[in-house]
Amino acid sequence: MTLASTALAAASLAFAAAPVPLASSPEYTLPFVGPGTYLIFGIVLAPVYAMVAAWFIGDPSDRDSGLLGVGYLAGLTTVLWGGLFVATLVIGAVFF
Repeated sequence: MTLASTALAAASLAFAAAPVPLASSPEYTLPFVGPGTYLIFGIVLAPVYAMVAAWFIGDPSDRDSGLLGVGYLAGLTTVLWGGLFVATLVIGAVFF
């Protein structure tokens, strides 16, 4: 084995032995807040935040159109999350 493959194997074992922080671990006090929550709402949705801010701050800005866009985003999000919630309940009732 080469030095590089030995180092890679040692690093893989070190990462495999490291504990994975879970949302249910004591360091997280809120029920659904974990590392992925900060990633999604902080980094992945940053372009959406910029888009919504541009609707109201940008030039030309139209308050009514901006509120219409926010309403569409809120409605789409509600429909998607609501549908996933119902699907989760159906899967739980059928399979568990």
